[in-house]
Amino acid sequence: MSGARVVGLGLCTPIGTTTHLTLASLRAGLVRFAETQVEDDLGEPVRASRLSLLDAAMTRTERMSALARQALVGVRPVLERLPPRGHVPVYLGLPEAGLGAEVKRAALVSALLAEADGRLELVKVHEGGRAAFFEALATATRDLQSGRAGAVALVGAVDSLGDAASLEGLSKARLHLGRQNPDGRIPGEAAGFVVLTRPGAAKSLGLEETGVVLGTALGVEPRPFARTAPSLAEGLTEVLQSVRGDGVMGGRRVDGVLACQPGESFWGTEFSRAYLRNAGLMPEPLRVHLAGEG
Repeated sequence: MSGARVVGLGLCTPIGTTTHLTLASLRAGLVRFAETQVEDDLGEPVRASRLSLLDAAMTRTERMSALARQALVGVRPVLERLPPRGHVPVYLGLPEAGLGAEVKRAALVSALLAEADGRLELVKVHEGGRAAFFEALATATRDLQSGRAGAVALVGAVDSLGDAASLEGLSKARLHLGRQNPDGRIPGEAAGFVVLTRPGAAKSLGLEETGVVLGTALGVEPRPFARTAPSLAEGLTEVLQSVRGDGVMGGRRVDGVLACQPGESFWGTEFSRAYLRNAGLMPEPLRVHLAGEG
């Protein structure tokens, strides 16, 4: 059991530039996507879920930097209440290589650290795509538990596939939703940061606890989406079995399931296979909420 406490949250998404606006939009069921200036091979515009305040001409790195800086605004009040001495360790999740335009990591990190006026220190970067946040979370909670991270840690992730170069790449690979691929995806962008503390530290720092990280579990899928071999969901099955067998669960079912999978049928099939092997962990009736649903 990790037991790390959540004391701060900052979000910037296409449906809200703050945590409050994003959560309110999610509760209202709002979805935001639109046609872009990029056209596919059939001459049809590629659709994307993008923050309308950002210039369409911005590069992927520029969009990610802007999203991350705005998300940091949400946790700044928490950071400002910490003792002035010392740095807060940052555990950051970034996109995986090969999908979308190249990310200029040094420029992104520099913009991120500059936004916090020298209060942050980058400790670890995980470039694992959608899994990157969970990898960063697992590392941060482990370091908090061991004392390596001190009393407070900042965990976050940022990505954007809304720039022209990334959209063109997705179109050429026929991964986007359209007539050429009715099972494709609508690319998007977002950034989020969570401030964590060790158990018992929040009170001494004058911070309010809003959640607890009971535990984390990671796995590797031997037949991922990019492979031609059909997935048997071994990686996801292993992860769910780890969660199910964790002593803190006590054999209980979870109250809900929130997933960050894209909309392609591949991911739904993968989850269904893993679910059937771990039905005792899941709520009944089962309803999976997708983070990209809006």
